[in-house]
Amino acid sequence: MKMKPQLRGQRGQVLMLILVAMVAIIGCVAISGDIGYLQYERAQMQTAADSAAIAASQELNYGDVVAAGQADAATNGFTNGQKGVTVTINNPPKSGPNTANDQYVEAIVAQPVSTFFLRALGFTSINVSARAVSAFGNSPNCMYITDPSAASAMLVNGNINIQSSCGILVDSSSSTGLLANGNITIDAQTIGVVGNYLANGNVSLTPTPRTGMIAAADPLAYVSAPTVGSCTHTNFTLNGNNGSHSSYYQLYPGVYCGGILLNGNTYANFNAGTYILAGGGMTVNGNAWLTGAGITFYNTTGTGGYQAITLNGNTQANFSAPTSGALAGILFFQDRSVSSSSPGSIINGNSSSTFDGALYFPTTQLTYNGNSSSSGYTIIVADKLLINGNSHMGNNYSSLADGSPIKAATLAE
Repeated sequence: MKMKPQLRGQRGQVLMLILVAMVAIIGCVAISGDIGYLQYERAQMQTAADSAAIAASQELNYGDVVAAGQADAATNGFTNGQKGVTVTINNPPKSGPNTANDQYVEAIVAQPVSTFFLRALGFTSINVSARAVSAFGNSPNCMYITDPSAASAMLVNGNINIQSSCGILVDSSSSTGLLANGNITIDAQTIGVVGNYLANGNVSLTPTPRTGMIAAADPLAYVSAPTVGSCTHTNFTLNGNNGSHSSYYQLYPGVYCGGILLNGNTYANFNAGTYILAGGGMTVNGNAWLTGAGITFYNTTGTGGYQAITLNGNTQANFSAPTSGALAGILFFQDRSVSSSSPGSIINGNSSSTFDGALYFPTTQLTYNGNSSSSGYTIIVADKLLINGNSHMGNNYSSLADGSPIKAATLAE
């Protein structure tokens, strides 16, 4: 039977419509493929821009911002001047909310990206770019435990409540790099461990520690050690009842060869400046009331050999570091050349004690049983850390002319 001409015409129209629809669908799929590829390339550029902005801001006070940013972008596959790539570093940024602030750095990575199917529409390439802005400011962390492999590098024992307004980072790769035993509460902004952690007993860690972190270098390595001059005092000792609540014994900066020993019920005020403990360390026994603003204790070797800093007994210490100068924010500073086998330091304080400043013990253990004020700040950088008492780690750096002595680059836009 012959098909009617009208029916044959309708079938032909349907076929044409199907062919047109197929071409449109294939075109949409093709364009989607190009768009997906362009989005992938932009994501790669964004990674390079983020990294370049951070690298550049880290050089704000130390070197060539542009060179640092462009070098970092190159490590992420985008080399300025090659294959049409441009890596622009602006300090301050030329757009956005921080255009007038030279503490911010803008990185823009751009490149023409070749197309595939869009060529049929006349688009052989499309310019793609990514932008990031970074600032160099106070580090989000205030506790750094730097031993790279020790078990229990950070050890918390007993009935302890630690409240930290900033982060904790443990460099140890051990499976027990952080060990908490007893009735423990640690509440911090972040808790990071290069290796792993172990909690025994009634332990609450907030947030849950993040493992597999990248180890941080000594964040205070840039601080220059004080120069040790000739002896101002030798084997300085106060015995028995010295001073009173209304009249403190006055100590003054200088080189204390053989260290400082305070025994009994002592009331002592450390006047502003640097106290160099050239051998002998510093030992406080019995009940003591200690004050000092704008002070740094530098503990090194000398008369009698290196000894630790030990605040024993029911000590009330209200110490604060300098607010400006080369040692701004540094309260205790252990000589970096001291052997890791040397005795560790012990800082005890009652519930009214305050330690506003960095407790810096880069090669030895610190046992910290003190407290600190929520209105100030406390930074701990130690090879290993043992905590046996309640503590509050504040991060209010408003008293410091340049903010925290530990800096970090963070993305702002």
